Amino acid sequence: MAVEELQCIIKRCQILEEHDFKEEDFGLFQLAGQRCIEDGHINQLLEIIQDEKNKTVIKSMGWNLVGPVVRCLLRGREEDKREECFLIFDLLVKLCNPKELLLGLLELIEEPSGKQISQIILLLLQPLQTVIQKLPNNKAYSVGLALSTLWSQLSLLPVPHSEEQIQADDYGLCQCCKALIEFTKPFVEEVISDKENKENAKLKDELLKFCFKSLKCPLLTAQFPEQSEEVRNDPFRCFASEIITSGFGFLSKIGHPVPQIILNHGRKKRIWDYLEFEEEEDKQLADSVASLTYLVFVQGIGIDQLPMVLRERWWCKKAQDYNSISRRRPDPDPCT
Repeated sequence: MAVEELQCIIKRCQILEEHDFKEEDFGLFQLAGQRCIEDGHINQLLEIIQDEKNKTVIKSMGWNLVGPVVRCLLRGREEDKREECFLIFDLLVKLCNPKELLLGLLELIEEPSGKQISQIILLLLQPLQTVIQKLPNNKAYSVGLALSTLWSQLSLLPVPHSEEQIQADDYGLCQCCKALIEFTKPFVEEVISDKENKENAKLKDELLKFCFKSLKCPLLTAQFPEQSEEVRNDPFRCFASEIITSGFGFLSKIGHPVPQIILNHGRKKRIWDYLEFEEEEDKQLADSVASLTYLVFVQGIGIDQLPMVLRERWWCKKAQDYNSISRRRPDPDPCT
């Protein structure tokens, strides 16, 4: 029986130090734990993980169970088993080695295709955020790795264009854009709280890269509605607003305001302090700056950050467009 096999493996490892665990032990632990899940012994597995005597073993080996537990959650066949799986997942995130957990979660995010991409991202974003915050060092590298993996998967999803497609959100891209803002917020606040910290400077650059990647995809190809009611509910406009101006407003908060980015792009003098980002700017950022320029000058997102003279020109152009539309409208029929 899988439960007995798992208990036997754990009992044998309880008398060992962590550094004495063998590769064979990890493999047998994962196999037995996976069989417990597949055979429906979720409650027994939960009890084993909750047992304080097994804490050291679970800390070192438990991350191997994340994959089977997540796949069980995605199947979601039995509601009672699903609740227990969530409890197991939460305990593994709490107890296991965060470095191993991080790699395991990112591998799971890389696996799916099609509509499953958004399903697994929405499931794993909160645990992923928790795991990164628990890391004792190299947080900037870990955040960059996570954001790069997330963006690479999301960039595979089709961008919905019509109002009907956005409402349906069949591939979950709109939901993921909203969730990504929440995922990134604590790291943004960490940078803002101490800009002089060297590790935070690296974290800032990783977040800045993600902002520019997001401006390129999905925002460069997204369609923005013109009706006022649709504008308020449009997920891509909200995503762009968070990046450029409002709560997230990362570009301005870290010292790279929108006017500086737009007006300095293409000049020989660089505005970035991070060499790796300068190299990436040359290769990839032209589309991102074009997207940013469109969002500011055409959609008016972040227009208040521009110098007064540019703002006045923008408002004048808007007034001219409105007057032009008004003149094209037929006069009302006096008989009606």
